[in-house]
Amino acid sequence: MRVLQLAKRSVTLLAVLSFALTGCSGDSGPDVPFNPAGTSADLEAVNAAYGSSAFVSFSAMSYLFDGAFTGAPLISSSAAAIDIKAMNAGGIRAGAVRSAKQLAGILSAGRHKAFSAPPTGMAIPAEVAGKTYEYSGGTYVPTDRTGAPSNGVRFLLYAVDPVTFQPVEPLVETGYVDITDLSAGTTQSVRLEVVSGNVTYIEYTVAANNTTGSISVIGFVSDGTHQANLNISATVSSNGLTLVYGLAVPQRDVSINLRLTASDIDVESGIIDIVISMSGPHGTVSMTGQFTATGATLTVRTGGTTFATITVTGTAEPVITGADGQPISDEDAAALVGIFELTSQAFGAFDQLLTPVSFFLAPAA
Repeated sequence: MRVLQLAKRSVTLLAVLSFALTGCSGDSGPDVPFNPAGTSADLEAVNAAYGSSAFVSFSAMSYLFDGAFTGAPLISSSAAAIDIKAMNAGGIRAGAVRSAKQLAGILSAGRHKAFSAPPTGMAIPAEVAGKTYEYSGGTYVPTDRTGAPSNGVRFLLYAVDPVTFQPVEPLVETGYVDITDLSAGTTQSVRLEVVSGNVTYIEYTVAANNTTGSISVIGFVSDGTHQANLNISATVSSNGLTLVYGLAVPQRDVSINLRLTASDIDVESGIIDIVISMSGPHGTVSMTGQFTATGATLTVRTGGTTFATITVTGTAEPVITGADGQPISDEDAAALVGIFELTSQAFGAFDQLLTPVSFFLAPAA
């Protein structure tokens, strides 16, 4: 599986968590028996949408975008920031705390003082609108090149080394990222597009409303053949965070839906409630339960019937038992683990999508 060193888990995570809340026609309901091998194959197929070199370059370079304006990104994309340990209940909670702080920072941060505040209803400062940025000396710098949207900016993408995930030298330009202003009223909104060889591989719109404390991401990721449609939303409060994800892959007739509600996350006793489901031609699987700082218990249902229980204690590997309290087959366990891992990676995925546009979502100073 293709992963990036800067975000080892987040590529897999983004591949599986790029959701569409509207679901898709693949909701097969309880009449379709659970097929663990087919479910695992569906999860792998979702990753195929993220296998393009354009996605790899975008993931490796995008954490530098807002640093071109502020000197340091509003969201850290370092491995330490988004590498949440899978199957670690404490890591789940830590991810929720980090994301809540980052989202609050975006919604409350003022525009960098180097730029004037754009007019009400706009996200792109006049000083950068229409500019194209290229990579030089470890950062992005403005150029005189044309082609950027008049109400947005363009960042050039480059081939990256498969080991270091840094741009190869000499630089090989492979495409570009356009970020276009779509703001209106009190909502700051931008559209991001990744284009390589005249093919659009990634396109999504991010909208942030400081008044309601909410951010949404709607769009798709594609390898040119398989497309994962996504819809993600988050609402942050003084001590809590709610993330809702949905995924639809029409080619596989598969939908995945996930809701995480974190309450009192600033104290050790805070909990995270989750509801996750995957539906498609190989059956429907749902998981419900809670994470605390020390553990988690989730009930797994297939076709509406209790199938298994997943228990996590501290940093130990999860224990999966059948409805009768006995171990389940390795094939069944592998499929359930693949779905369960979504919860441990959710917050990192959202961070990665926001990273390239965080500067433009911050309200004017």
